[in-house]
Parts: sequence; C-alpha cells; structure tokens
Amino acid sequence: EKDKFFSIIAHDLKSPFNSIIGFSELLVEKVAESNEKEIEEYAGIILQSSVRAMSLLENLMLWSRSQTGRIDYSPAHFELVTLINEVVSLLSDTARQKSITVSGDLPAYLPVFADKPMISTVLRNLISNAVKFTRPGGKIVVVVNETDHDVVISVKDDGVGLSKEAREKLFRVGENFTTAGTGNEQGTGLGLILCKEFIDKHGGKIWAESEHHSGSTFSFSLPLKK
Repeated sequence: EKDKFFSIIAHDLKSPFNSIIGFSELLVEKVAESNEKEIEEYAGIILQSSVRAMSLLENLMLWSRSQTGRIDYSPAHFELVTLINEVVSLLSDTARQKSITVSGDLPAYLPVFADKPMISTVLRNLISNAVKFTRPGGKIVVVVNETDHDVVISVKDDGVGLSKEAREKLFRVGENFTTAGTGNEQGTGLGLILCKEFIDKHGGKIWAESEHHSGSTFSFSLPLKK
C-alpha cells in the first residue's frame, strides 16, 4: 500500500517540476525578446509551481516521519483562536490571488490542550484545500464550536464540492485523489492523510461533508482536557 502511495506521490511531483522547467525555458526566451508581460506571467507560474512542490515535499517528509515514529506528540496548553488567525493570515495572499475571502466565526478566546505544530499543519492543509477548490470570488469560513467534551473546528467553503466517489477516497493511503482545483492547482490528497494521522494521535476525529457543486465542510474534533 505504501509502495503504491509513493508511486502516486512521485508521479504528482512531476507536474510542478515540469511546469518549473518548461516555463523557465520560455522565460529565458522572453527575456531575450524583452517581452515584459509574458515574463511576469511565466515567473508567476514558476513561483506557484515551486510553492506547490515544496508544500508537497514538506507534507511527505512529515508523513514519513510520522510513520516511523520520529515525530513526537507533545501536547501542551495554548490558545486556539490565535493560532487559527495566524494560519488564516499566512494563507491570505494565496486566497487574495483568487479574490477569495477567508473569515472566522470564532470565540474570543479558547484554550486547548494539544500539539500546536500538528494542529497548525492540519489547519494549514484544510484551509489551503478550501482555497484550491473555491471559485474566484468565493468565501471560506472557519468555525469553532465547543461542547462539554470536545471542540470542533470546521472549514467551510462554497466551492465545487466533492462527489460521493471522491469523498470515499479521502483520508485513505494508496488512493489516487488528484482532482484539480478551480485554478487548475494540482494535489495528491497527502495533506488530508497527514491531517488524519495527527488528529488520530489526539484521540479526535476528522471528517468531510460535501455535495458535488455545493461546497464542502471539513471538520475535526479535539477532546477537551481540563
């Protein structure tokens, strides 16, 4: 199963690198021709492809370390709302490029007991996916609900949604879930697998609610530790 998974990753890594190489060659040609408009366009594509490749490699390295027990689960008390706002701010430029607004329906303050780097990675992946599958001009909302036993964080978008077949492939190693985003962004589903690994370590749950063409809501729960 892991061999199949790594073959999928290797295949999908070729896409951004092919873009980087191909458009770099075109960029060299356009510099020679001094075509400023196309130089700017190709440079932007190279940048986006580089960021996508780096993100995939970072997730792959984290997942590999998780599988071999080389990531320490180190929960501690921290304030969740501040972390959510930090991640939203980090991804705001990406969202702005597609004229997407990212907002929060959040409490003023919510302390939790969890592994902060892991939760940050989960939030980053879920919000990045929402941006990927939301059409230009769309909206994404991060919602937090607290119960007596846990806190549920949801990332809601009004994007393209997922079919039943696609939903069944989520969070599963070895499934080639590579649907292109609304801006033709590529992905592998590795980020969601990593999210599940991290939420499982917390004793929480992660799930998706979606209908094709009707947006998606990805949620995860964290048990409250008093």
